[in-house]
Amino acid sequence: MIYPPVLEGFGYLESIYHGAVELSRVYRKIDKNQILIVDLQSIFNTEFSYQHYCLTQNLYMNRYTTVFRFLEDDPELKDFVSEQVAEETDNFLGGSFDRAKVSIDPSPLEYRFELCFEEAYGSDALKYLNREYPIITGTGQTGFLDYVLFGQDGSWIVIEENGESYHHPKLIKEKRYRKNLDKQNSVIARGGKLFRWDGRALSNQPVIVDELKNYIGDISRYIVQTSFNGERRLALHDHQRDHLEDLSRDRKLGKNAALVTLPTGTGKTRIACEDIRQMKSDQTGFLVLVLVPSRDLARQWEKEISTYQGGLGQVTILTYAGASRVFQTTNPRQYDYLVVDEAHHSPAPVLKRIIEHFQPGFLLGLTATDQRFDGKKLEEVFSSYQIKMDLPRAIQDGLLAPIRAFRLESNIDLSQVRFNQHDYINADLERRVTVCSRNELIAECLFNFFGNKPMDKQGLVFCVNVQHAKTMANLLNTKGLTASSVDGRDPERDRKIEEYMSGKLQFLCTCSLLTEGWDAPHTSVIVMARPTLSKVLYMQQIGRGTRTAKGKEFLYVIDVVDTYGAFGGITNRPWSIHALFESTAYQPWGIIAGTAPDESHEMAVIDTTRETILALKPLDIFTWQKAYNHYYSTEQLARELFVSTGTVNSWIGKREVQPDLVIPMGRSSVTLFHPDRVPEIRKQKNLKEHNDNTIVEDFQEFLAQGDYTFSFKIFFLLSFLDVMDENGEADFRMLLERYRRYYLDRHDRGITVDRPKCLYNDRNYLLDDIKLKNSILQNPFEKFERKRFMSYAKDLKCLSFHPRLRDYYSVIKNREELRDMMIKEVEKYYKSF
Repeated sequence: MIYPPVLEGFGYLESIYHGAVELSRVYRKIDKNQILIVDLQSIFNTEFSYQHYCLTQNLYMNRYTTVFRFLEDDPELKDFVSEQVAEETDNFLGGSFDRAKVSIDPSPLEYRFELCFEEAYGSDALKYLNREYPIITGTGQTGFLDYVLFGQDGSWIVIEENGESYHHPKLIKEKRYRKNLDKQNSVIARGGKLFRWDGRALSNQPVIVDELKNYIGDISRYIVQTSFNGERRLALHDHQRDHLEDLSRDRKLGKNAALVTLPTGTGKTRIACEDIRQMKSDQTGFLVLVLVPSRDLARQWEKEISTYQGGLGQVTILTYAGASRVFQTTNPRQYDYLVVDEAHHSPAPVLKRIIEHFQPGFLLGLTATDQRFDGKKLEEVFSSYQIKMDLPRAIQDGLLAPIRAFRLESNIDLSQVRFNQHDYINADLERRVTVCSRNELIAECLFNFFGNKPMDKQGLVFCVNVQHAKTMANLLNTKGLTASSVDGRDPERDRKIEEYMSGKLQFLCTCSLLTEGWDAPHTSVIVMARPTLSKVLYMQQIGRGTRTAKGKEFLYVIDVVDTYGAFGGITNRPWSIHALFESTAYQPWGIIAGTAPDESHEMAVIDTTRETILALKPLDIFTWQKAYNHYYSTEQLARELFVSTGTVNSWIGKREVQPDLVIPMGRSSVTLFHPDRVPEIRKQKNLKEHNDNTIVEDFQEFLAQGDYTFSFKIFFLLSFLDVMDENGEADFRMLLERYRRYYLDRHDRGITVDRPKCLYNDRNYLLDDIKLKNSILQNPFEKFERKRFMSYAKDLKCLSFHPRLRDYYSVIKNREELRDMMIKEVEKYYKSF
């Protein structure tokens, strides 16, 4: 086909095929490191691997500075490099929504991704991720990005984990696919990079870990995203007041924000300019930012400001969309005065984030109406801002409520509940925790301390699953408390939440709702009836009650303390409020963070309710995850040394290498090594230091050596190349059959199978699936894994080349060359004996 003139300046690079079907054409901008992918209509009627789609795009995204993607004949293709930016609307992309407002728990794909991310960068690294980040797209709609990392140098990376049924072009068709491309191109146009992984790829953790490290690099280059809300002192003015005098009076009273409502055409812009002039007075270096929804309004502001001939200081005017590009990398305190025109748009996700980001000397919102059809209150946006600091500091500075803690001890034994490096196995947890006696204990505690006036505080009970939440709500109601359960599929959840907000319900019981996007500052009680080893999950749940509110003295946190296993000074103890604040002593309802008001009415009630005040007692606060988070597992040590896990296990079994810690877990155990041991072990084993950049060189060196004790590695690599798919992966069953056929063919032809000591000389051995599988994993594959050339995803039953061999050495494109090389090695090998 003939492409429109916009492609002038681009050179054809290559095409992307599925079999003989051309799906996309790739162009490179002449003299620039910019790629343009043009998808053909065949992409909507062809069955192809969505995993390969993601893999291919990620490869381009990593290699080139910018990668845009459009459909052929798309009008947007003609001016995709145009600087035209649409204003933000309250419309949302189909299939794109803010999950943070719906669920505290990650979706299955998010959970897999977060496990991979933690494996790559450690459990504390999740603080660098900004989840469900809103963006204004090129068409003016609001889309949400799964995860975003913001670099300290102004760069940013978007990570999307995509279920095939919601993203494969053939399944979602053209209209929805265009929306996905709109969101992606909006990220690229603003200097970002967007990487995608599908569900199957995310199940192959070793490969994803390597890809993350390759694409993201050093995690310390990124900005921590943990933040808390600060409160502005907001004044509200309607059109009946003398605004300039009132605004000046507001500032003298210590208020730093105002929301002014004036009918259209009554001079809102002039009032703002006059107030800026008064506040600036003789100050030098006075910086002003004006946010407007459209370019037309920006021009009106420019005209008005020009009449002041510089008397307003340095004024920057940005559209909402323009500000969305730069605000994350702008100092929150850069501006002395911030104006938000048409402020009734402020609850829109992107604009809300922008307003909350900035902390100017004074914030002014202008609108003709403070009423929205969706009922969202403008003052809630204008009265808060984001502060980047940790939880203890936020409480210490009075931004969040002080916390009192209570440990409710049960007799439930969780010592046999299995756990991995991230959390308990949920099936085990459900069986152990959801028992009547434990639930009764929680209900009795809530009734005793919070069931009677004046201590009828409202709160949340976090449960193990939906049924547990329903059980707890019913039990609380039988005690005379008002409670209800809510979950993501509950058709009555909006009504129940509204009843809680209005005070009609005292407790909400939930396992997966009421999270980051849900805000109820009056929440004063949090019950952790769900044990978790996940610090992220625990902090999110506690965060539902940390906001300050009128009449709220404390946040009361109740940790349900069960019996946990203890192994050599380390336990499978879950996170608790004491562990979070590293407090080593406990007193019932003692202050764990912050300070009490001068006169605490609530504690007087607490003191008369409980029978005795126990003395402070020592407490083992550390979970094994916290205490040994920086240690390497056997798998991580193997990766650091560039050897196989089997090799490390062999060293341990022979006592050649001693682990620093062994934690029994049922029939198995967790083996941990201190990072400082890596150079010592490398030196002890006389290992060459490797890194990801040496993989290609190591593989080429391995091929050049051609040193084979048996034929295993030769036929293994040949078999892999024979059955390898377009993603650089091989189904293990298919590989096993192909590998077996190479040796059975030699049996059938009556020629030498291998050296005399080789077990494959026994035909029956080759026909035994279990023996042959173990042989492949223990011998040829183990040698490739040891050098990190390949990995094995047991759940997927597939083998994969290391991403750098796949992407940079390009084992897929060089498949035939490698096959020819291995066939020559077969001839050479059998001539050697």
